Amino acid sequence: MDTASLLLFVRFHAASNRQIMETAAALDDAELRGPGPFDHGTAFQTLRHLVDVDWSWREFCTGHDPGQTYVWDQVPMEDLTSVAAFSAAEDETLTSYVGSLDEAGLTEQLGLDPEDPTDTVPRWLIVAHVVNHGTQHRSELARYFTDRGHSPGEFDLLNAVQL
Repeated sequence: MDTASLLLFVRFHAASNRQIMETAAALDDAELRGPGPFDHGTAFQTLRHLVDVDWSWREFCTGHDPGQTYVWDQVPMEDLTSVAAFSAAEDETLTSYVGSLDEAGLTEQLGLDPEDPTDTVPRWLIVAHVVNHGTQHRSELARYFTDRGHSPGEFDLLNAVQL
């Protein structure tokens, strides 16, 4: 994986995050915070989870251990406006970070388990995981939003980014 290719996927991820956050703003509070078909309980909790995973894996990739904490334990995210603002800032940070990586940085093996030095993956794979994870949850949210009359539209890689 090269930097330009990974950056394309990260830009897609950021554009798709913006799109799902903008659509979420059309829901009323009961739809956003009411129970739904989500692993994380509600649409709001799923959005926060999406942002938390982005943040925690980027922190890990940059050598900071986020530990067992959630991002909202450090940055208040009690409403959609604050979640969307943090998401936008995090997407910019991730894009800048990935853009700064050279081949050595992309391929550097990072340890996933401190007790098992052989449990490593290249940095680029963790970033690809972040993008893929976001796709999963945005798809869940898109179906839920569409069922409530607020389709986010298509999440199409070829339409989302400039090649």
